Amino acid sequence: MNYIDKNTNLKNHLEIASETVRQTIFSFIPAGPILEIFWSYRNNLKQKRVLDFSESIKTALEKIGEKELDSSNIQTEDFVDLMELVYVKVMSTRSAYKLERFRNILVNQIIQPNVETLLFKKYVNLLDQLEDVQILILSDFKYWLGTPIRSIVIAYAGEIALTYSDTQVIERISDSVGTDVTKAELEYYTNELVTLGLIRNNTKVITQMGSSSPQNDYQISPVGISFLEFITLSD
Repeated sequence: MNYIDKNTNLKNHLEIASETVRQTIFSFIPAGPILEIFWSYRNNLKQKRVLDFSESIKTALEKIGEKELDSSNIQTEDFVDLMELVYVKVMSTRSAYKLERFRNILVNQIIQPNVETLLFKKYVNLLDQLEDVQILILSDFKYWLGTPIRSIVIAYAGEIALTYSDTQVIERISDSVGTDVTKAELEYYTNELVTLGLIRNNTKVITQMGSSSPQNDYQISPVGISFLEFITLSD
């Protein structure tokens, strides 16, 4: 029995045991029937997400063509682990934008697998953790690479944005996301990207007339660039 078979059998036994325990608990509580309906809906929803996601992978691979595919690429322990992690995230993901990027991750590894690194699993977890707007912000920072960014609100709305209230909607990023993003939210999402190491502030000290003052320069980090490449479908 190979590695995949062993893991599949173990997973099946655990699922059967979990289902037995769940049904036993529901039979003893007053709200059992209602919870049973919820649980059934939850399982059906997750199953639909997995099926739809699998179909999207199939469609992507069909567009690429069989001549570029090597079945040995998916017969590795690294790929199995990555695929399992991705499918776990897919089951709880509602965002079509992120689902497309989860698909890109697996398709890329099927076509041209990279050597497994510790960052791969972190990237999958990051994609699950980040909001759509944060991925779009990061993509903009990649486009702005080399251009000094003193302030995120100035980058999106010009100098006048400094006078905006925290509740002012920033139209440029809102149009990209498809929902209103306020000045305060834009700053929060960007600061979180800084905390995660995807964007860094290369602060410079400017000296004029005998006085010194720090000047921000926000830039996408090498890890941020690598993350975007990881979730983007290869050419």
